[in-house]
Amino acid sequence: MGKLKKAAVNLLTDPLHAIVGLDLVATGLILLTHHRYFFWPPWPAWITAIENDPIVGFIGICTGAGMIWWSLANDKSIRANRMLIPTASAYYALLSMTELMHGLFVPAGTPHMYMSGLSEFIMLLITLYMAKSSPTRRSSTND
Repeated sequence: MGKLKKAAVNLLTDPLHAIVGLDLVATGLILLTHHRYFFWPPWPAWITAIENDPIVGFIGICTGAGMIWWSLANDKSIRANRMLIPTASAYYALLSMTELMHGLFVPAGTPHMYMSGLSEFIMLLITLYMAKSSPTRRSSTND
């Protein structure tokens, strides 16, 4: 019971990490299971193949799991935080720009791409806020 209580206290001290982590895991699972999510613009097939590759989903899942782990951890590693937040930001930037490009180039048939792109852009802004407000300095107890 003591570990669970500590995990809850840790989670409440950094709730944005857990929220972003859950979103990354969910997004990664969707991209992992839908191999034709990205379909436009019709540039070379190898670009669409890279975007629809399962590794893109795995990156989201792993980064999200790391963010959740970091939010629950007793000893929060500054080094891990320095790697997780930029990875999440880059992931959201890639997804938001690709989804917004889908929305711009596909004729009025994909409003979900506009909404997904906007949602990913908002998550990008949240991760940039986290980068500004999260602990980034080396302390005596964290590395």
